[in-house]
Amino acid sequence: MNMASVPDGCFSAQDLADMLPLGVAILNQNDESIMVNRRFRELMTCCSARSFECWSQSIHPEDFDRVVTAYLETLHSKHALRIEFRTRSQIPLWRVLMLAPLDDADTHRLNLSDGGFICTIADITQEKMAELLQMDIAREAQERKQQQERFIDMISHEVRNPLSAILHCTEDILEAVKDKEIAGLPVANIAQAAETISLCIAHQKKIVDDVLTFSKLDASMLTLSPRKDQPKRHFAQTLSIFRPELRKQDIQFEYKLDNSYADCGIDWVLADLSRMGQVLINLVSNAIKFTAKAHNATTTPEWGEGQVAYVMVAVKDTGIGISDHAQKRLFERFNQATPRTESVYGGSGLGLNVSRKLCHLHGGEIGVGSKEGNGSTFGFFFRVRRDVEPSSLHQPNHEHSEIDHLCGGIQALSNKVTGVNNRTKSPEIPENPTITHIAEISPEAASDDKYMHTLELTNQAKPGEPSASRCQIIRPDLKVDEFSRSSGASKAIGVKSDTREARHILVVEDNIINRQIVSRKLRSLGFHVTEATNGREALETVQSDDFDCILMDQEMPVMDGKSATIAIRNLGRESTAKIPILGVTANVRATQQIEMLDAGMDDIIHKPYRTNDLFEKINQVMILRSTK
Repeated sequence: MNMASVPDGCFSAQDLADMLPLGVAILNQNDESIMVNRRFRELMTCCSARSFECWSQSIHPEDFDRVVTAYLETLHSKHALRIEFRTRSQIPLWRVLMLAPLDDADTHRLNLSDGGFICTIADITQEKMAELLQMDIAREAQERKQQQERFIDMISHEVRNPLSAILHCTEDILEAVKDKEIAGLPVANIAQAAETISLCIAHQKKIVDDVLTFSKLDASMLTLSPRKDQPKRHFAQTLSIFRPELRKQDIQFEYKLDNSYADCGIDWVLADLSRMGQVLINLVSNAIKFTAKAHNATTTPEWGEGQVAYVMVAVKDTGIGISDHAQKRLFERFNQATPRTESVYGGSGLGLNVSRKLCHLHGGEIGVGSKEGNGSTFGFFFRVRRDVEPSSLHQPNHEHSEIDHLCGGIQALSNKVTGVNNRTKSPEIPENPTITHIAEISPEAASDDKYMHTLELTNQAKPGEPSASRCQIIRPDLKVDEFSRSSGASKAIGVKSDTREARHILVVEDNIINRQIVSRKLRSLGFHVTEATNGREALETVQSDDFDCILMDQEMPVMDGKSATIAIRNLGRESTAKIPILGVTANVRATQQIEMLDAGMDDIIHKPYRTNDLFEKINQVMILRSTK
């Protein structure tokens, strides 16, 4: 292929440099421009003897000091420099500056006896935006991975933790049934064990229900099924499942109708009250715990042509309230999916998420008013269609699973056997509740302190913060003293042993049911047992008493198991350094186990575990420590 020849001298070095898309300048050792091309002149912001001053005013203020420092250090050291910076334009552009010292041949050719530099400035906005986009994608992927891990950890903790109690209580029942030497069958003990099992099963059932409902809502696969029903009667029957627990916890409970309900003459409606009952169950569960716009599906033809009405339900408690920080992020997804947050009160963290989506699906909304130390009021409303009383006398079937009925019956029986009925009056939940004025759902509720406090926090939300529609509950901050009083948890108390040779075990467990069951099991095996409700309490106890072994739960409030183990090992005492520490956890990921062992634990036992397995593990870690 022939190429047309270019006559010598048609293009000068300056002409060639001006054709380059990047700014180029030849500088002497004093940063003075010897030669610049057209693109470099376009970047100049002023005329100055020094090259840096010619273009430096275009640098974004946040990058200016960094670029200045690097540029001056390079001139002094005569090393190469590559640095990226943003411009101060309305939409910042990205530039890359490269400064390289000239070699001896070039300095001689350009008559720069003391040396010089070649400086280039190029536009890398497109490349940088692509890089930043990839970084954002990678960061979001990492955050999703961490969210999934926290969610899996939480589900593992919430499901596996009650299994230990179920396993131990089952052993108690089997031992009581098989023990033929006891004259009288210990009915009260069996009743308590059965009640514990029923509570754990009910807890796990709620988690499974929430997870399944959440999955269906997230995949837009859940639909509402409108049926003729009576809200006041349906909610009364829904609330009845809480009667044994309310009675046992000695919680006063009232179920009332506001005047507005009677004034509107609402009796029979078309609605999916089973789903709305699920919302009510979540809110009442939270209230009990802390005291001791999506597609609107109600407009489709199957909902009929009845007049539209809105039913509002409020759940008020006198519990610990919700901290300001927690309220600001109350409905933010995945913020509560961590076992540590859940270690105090339990729960899957999906309750409010599922509740809000169900309310949206039913043409309604859910909200809260709360003040730390002053309780909380949650309210939700949903859209219904008025309907007439069905001609059939057959009442609607208020579905409750067999598990709900069985658990409620077991708890009621346990209350009767253990004497709870003699101490506490059963709460009344009438199907035709008293009609009265309910301040929490009236227009005047805006004057309520809790409402105004939450409203003020809402107004403080900064633009760009996560939307409340991406909801996930965050538990209120723990008040240890209130938890201790309400749960019956106490500071570590030594239990007298009838055997001088009994090994002294410290059981560190925040869950009161698991702690009591494990302690009882260990005492039955001849151990001398002391209890602690969290890591800090365990640390204080270890400094005042001697122990042959420590059973250290991992997820606890105040101080977790890893932190407590590290603190015990760092006490600087030979006696504490040699105490065998057996980690007890529902976490199953390998990285979590490695972290626990690195903290100083001798071994780990996973929930659920049998009593014999625990006994063998204790012996193993005690033998292991004795040989070190």
